Amino acid sequence: MTAEYIIMFGLFILGLAILIKGSDLFVEAATRVAKGFGVSEFLIALVLASIATTLPEVTTSAIASYKGLSGIALGNAVGSALANIALILGVSSLIMPLDVDEIAWKNSLFMIAVTLYAWLLMRDLIISRIEGGSLILIYGGFIYYLYKKHVTLEEPSEGRGNPKKDVVILLVSGLIVVVGARLVVDSAVKIAVALGIPEVVIGLTLVSIGTSLPEFANSLTATLKKIPNISVGNVVGANILNILMVIGIAALINPIRVDSGIYSFTVPLTLVVMMVLAISLKLNNRVGRKTSAVLLILYGYFLYVNFK
Repeated sequence: MTAEYIIMFGLFILGLAILIKGSDLFVEAATRVAKGFGVSEFLIALVLASIATTLPEVTTSAIASYKGLSGIALGNAVGSALANIALILGVSSLIMPLDVDEIAWKNSLFMIAVTLYAWLLMRDLIISRIEGGSLILIYGGFIYYLYKKHVTLEEPSEGRGNPKKDVVILLVSGLIVVVGARLVVDSAVKIAVALGIPEVVIGLTLVSIGTSLPEFANSLTATLKKIPNISVGNVVGANILNILMVIGIAALINPIRVDSGIYSFTVPLTLVVMMVLAISLKLNNRVGRKTSAVLLILYGYFLYVNFK
């Protein structure tokens, strides 16, 4: 048993090291890609960074949908969207106020709009395959709009490095972060089980934050490196992906039966959290400590209502 403990603890440390190093490479690559393409760091985080870090949510919800577990498929997507803002940005902006580009405010409005649309689709407590397909099409249109408006593919000029190579590094480092996060969560759960910690406690703590850990690690690293555009952009982009692609793919595999609690409480609270973020960005292009306090209180309320 002692040897098993040592192995599990070793895997936990290894996962943590991979997570930290991967996040460091990820943030640096995102910065280089932004400079290479001559676009905002926020925009790079909004699209490329979020795609890499949302893989856990995509795979978890897709597998859950395939197995007919609608509650997990939808709950994972909506729960991650709520945690990304209320918990991750709440903690990040508590450490350091996050000053971002004006583009952040505009994209936060799109995030709210697609969440409202998804909520509208849930009104009959089912998301059909056609409705799931519409979510995926909206994301495709969003990416096309950003590409046409902001990205110019030119040969890299002197001093701008090789942006195409840096994109590959960005995506690979994103996958490294996901692997590190998986190792941390899996080994932590096994340690907790071995120590006799109740399963419900494990589920509400370690497992519940597992799929959001890549976003958490990258946003925290970006905050500490004083690159707030990547911190906020990663979260907004991940939320847009959660609503459009994670739910869309899951619904395309199997129609999703919507839990009434998700429709009547979780999604409305997620919209409130998104609006708090959008208002803060609109007022001064910043997520400050006062906003952080509001976000964390709202997340605490969410936990209290669900787990009291």
